[in-house]
Amino acid sequence: MSRRPLVVDALALLLIAAGAASVIATGDPVWTSLAAVGAAATGLGNLRGPWMAAVLAAAGTTWTVGLVLAVRHVDLWVVHDTVRWSGQAAVLAVGAALAVFAARRAAADRREVARALEFAQDATVHDTLTDLANGKGLGLLGEQILESARRRGDAVYCVFVDVDGLGRVQGRLGQSGVDEVLLTVADALRRTTRKTDAVARWGEGEFVVIGPGTGLAPQEMERRIRAQCSEHSTVDRSIWHARVSAGGAVLEPWDDGSIESLLRAANREMHLRRALRREAGVPAYRPTRLDPSPQPPQSRQLND
Repeated sequence: MSRRPLVVDALALLLIAAGAASVIATGDPVWTSLAAVGAAATGLGNLRGPWMAAVLAAAGTTWTVGLVLAVRHVDLWVVHDTVRWSGQAAVLAVGAALAVFAARRAAADRREVARALEFAQDATVHDTLTDLANGKGLGLLGEQILESARRRGDAVYCVFVDVDGLGRVQGRLGQSGVDEVLLTVADALRRTTRKTDAVARWGEGEFVVIGPGTGLAPQEMERRIRAQCSEHSTVDRSIWHARVSAGGAVLEPWDDGSIESLLRAANREMHLRRALRREAGVPAYRPTRLDPSPQPPQSRQLND
């Protein structure tokens, strides 16, 4: 509990104690107002659970003690005093209601903040559209996969996937159509990869798969993704042909490379295969050798 609620708690209890002492000493119900103010202050103090209940119980006890003392002095218990005590009961009830309302509001605010922080923490490693890992999440997962593979003496593969034709989809269907295509490709990747593979959305229309072993050849990945998208896509085939371009790279156990260099190599292979496809079809798959360039590939804009 922070210092501010503790200070307010102490002031609330002080007001309630002062009200109790005054009511007991004078028999005058007007001092119940101090208890009501103290009760209301508990809500402003952001008190929780037992603290809140204890302070409200103290306020109610103050009023009850004063009432019992007044009843014992029958000469004071006339219609006028009854009205005054009834009014003070209403004041105390209002104070307690304010306390409960303020406390519930503060609790709701705390829950909203907690949810926002949880979402922010989750969003730092997950893509909000596809629920795949994002670039940061891929970095964390990729490092774990690489370390585990090297301990076993295994290779690590990477396939870089770029969705073709998103520019056309955006021109015909807008961003909602693009989102639908990306969700379809993300689902296709989930179906065509292993549980040990890390799948991430890298850029606007780019996806990355990293996993242990040599993995699937890019042309086989393209074929499987296209088959899945053709079956499950809701976008008209005349607008999007369910086609992707993929490039792969493999980091052998003896290679002194990193996840960044692996990504770079797979990205370069993807661009090369796309260029060759446009000229003379898809070439045979050959894992791209890594280079020492220090920067990973940058995400690109929508391609046609």
